[in-house]
Amino acid sequence: MGIITRDYFKKGTHNSVSDDSGQKYKRSDMRLTWDNKLVGVDEYEPKQPQLTIRPRSDRPAVTNQTRTEDTPTAMELPAFDPSGGV
Repeated sequence: MGIITRDYFKKGTHNSVSDDSGQKYKRSDMRLTWDNKLVGVDEYEPKQPQLTIRPRSDRPAVTNQTRTEDTPTAMELPAFDPSGGV
């Protein structure tokens, strides 16, 4: 495992170059990261948990609010009288 200092034969694998450091590794000693980089097993770092935080929905502060006083919801205006109030 690790960096190849000189080429050697290993059946079923080939030499490959790391995307991060540019070092040469055997392909069987490399891993694919979460952002699709091919790196050596000693350079591999897992995805940080802070990157996958999902926000929770905000609940209202007051639930089932009821009125305690009998107050009008709108300002009451006098009714329109077209005869001039006679």
